[in-house]
Amino acid sequence: MPHLDTTSDEPRKSTGTPLKRCLGKGALAVGVCMLACAGLVLHQSKAYGLLARIHHGLIICTPGTGLSMTAGSAGLPHQNNPGMLRLELASQDDGRVIVVPGSNPLNEVLASSRRAHTLLMLDLNDTNPTDVALLVRKARMRDRVVLVPSSKETTEVALQADPSILVAIPVHSTREAYAAHRMAGHHPYAAYLSPNAAPDLFTLVHRDAEAVITENPIATNFQPDEFLAERPVDIVVTPQTSQVSRTLARDS
Repeated sequence: MPHLDTTSDEPRKSTGTPLKRCLGKGALAVGVCMLACAGLVLHQSKAYGLLARIHHGLIICTPGTGLSMTAGSAGLPHQNNPGMLRLELASQDDGRVIVVPGSNPLNEVLASSRRAHTLLMLDLNDTNPTDVALLVRKARMRDRVVLVPSSKETTEVALQADPSILVAIPVHSTREAYAAHRMAGHHPYAAYLSPNAAPDLFTLVHRDAEAVITENPIATNFQPDEFLAERPVDIVVTPQTSQVSRTLARDS
């Protein structure tokens, strides 16, 4: 009995091919979308970074006087969140790092600061710089924080704690300016100058440091525009936030 010929000269077409093609195109579209979103997130993250903000103008830092934790503020001031906030840190007996006055955990303040795009200047005081740097890394705030050590020893520890977190080093003379640059090495650092320092010293440290920090002079006749005109400053710590902001906005 002859066998039926089951072969054919025409190539077979898989019934699943159109579906696979559709799924492949869908996966490609999703991949492209995810890459675009990741790029946008990275761009936004860098845009809110400390060095990016410095590039676009002077950063006004408000000294913190303690924070109140609420569901809405999450540890930040209730109104008009500043561009940068200076906070005092302390260590508790259980090893936790908190913000004082008060007892707000630093990790929670860092998280809320990231959401609010607020930069932070952290006075380390008696805390361990390594512990603080770890919390900053976990909060993804490495490019939005300046650490202010309390001594030369803590400065050296802070510089070793993380390769990219900005560390403030006090500078009072030309000799100290060169010493700070040698101490930092390849680590990014900020030179912290007294407002009474000579304008030439501001110019010198501005050449080597990633940022120059100072405070406004304690004087009744303080004029921000005149003070900053002859001093290259990136971050000014001032309780007179509104006055400085208004003056700079008027002159810009």
